[in-house]
Amino acid sequence: MVRDEDADKYLDDLSRHKVDFRTRRVKRSEDRDTVASVLDARTQLTLHDMLGRGIIKALVGIISAGKEANVYLGTHEDGSEIAVKVYKIDSQSAKWMQEYMHGDPRFSNVGTSVTSVIFTWARKEFKNLSRAKNHDLPVPTPLKIKDNVLLMQFIGEGGTPAPRLKDAEVTGDMTSYYAQVVDFMRDLYQKCQLVHADLSEYNILYWKGEITIIDMSQSVLNVHPKARFYLSRDIKNINAYFEKWGVDVRPPMDIYQDIIQE
Repeated sequence: MVRDEDADKYLDDLSRHKVDFRTRRVKRSEDRDTVASVLDARTQLTLHDMLGRGIIKALVGIISAGKEANVYLGTHEDGSEIAVKVYKIDSQSAKWMQEYMHGDPRFSNVGTSVTSVIFTWARKEFKNLSRAKNHDLPVPTPLKIKDNVLLMQFIGEGGTPAPRLKDAEVTGDMTSYYAQVVDFMRDLYQKCQLVHADLSEYNILYWKGEITIIDMSQSVLNVHPKARFYLSRDIKNINAYFEKWGVDVRPPMDIYQDIIQE
C-alpha cells in the first residue's frame, strides 16, 4: 500500500494533466483512499510510464471502484476518452481468481505469487475482450495491457460513463434487450469458445439504446471444467433480471441447449 502522503503526491502529479471532462469527481480524502487502496509502488510506475510515453495523456477521475479493480477515465494518445482499469494487487482476490484460470490451457503456467496471478488476470481480460471484439460482439475495444493496467474503449460520452443496466433508465422494448443478451451468450460460446461466467445486469452497460457487455476477466474457454456450470449460472441470472421487467423469458434449458448445440 502507498502511504497517504504518497497518494497525495500522486494525485498532485496527475492534476498537472487534468482536462475539462464532466466526469464524476469525489472528495479529495475519498480520492486519496481510493488511490491508496489500489496503487502500490509498481502500479504507480506503470501508470507514470504510460503517462510519460504519452500512451495515456491524462487521468481525470474515477468511474467505478470494485473489489477486484478500479476504473478511471483517461485520455488516450489520440485524444479519445478511454477507460483505465487498474487491478488491485490483493492476495484475497488472487485466491479466487485461480478458480477461473486453472483448467484454461492459455494460462497453464501462472505461478503462485500474488503479482503473477493479478498480472495474468489482467492479461486474461485483454485476451477475452480481444477475442469477443474480433467477432464483433458488443464489448469494449481493448487497447493495451501492461502488468495490471488495462486500457480500453470508454463507453459513454463527454466524461459521462454509461450506467450499468441495473441503474439505467431504459427506453424501448426490454424483450429486445433480453434477446440481445441471449444472442451474446450464444455467440460468445459458439464463435469465441468462451463463457462469460459472471453475466448479470451488473456487467451490462446501457448507452443510447445500446448494450455493452463488460467485466470479462473471469470468462473461461468453453472447454474449462466448470464452463457449463458458469453458463447455466449466467442464463439463470439473465432470466431472473429480465423476468422482473415482465419479459416472457425462455426456459433455461432451451437456452442452454441452443447455446451448446447438443
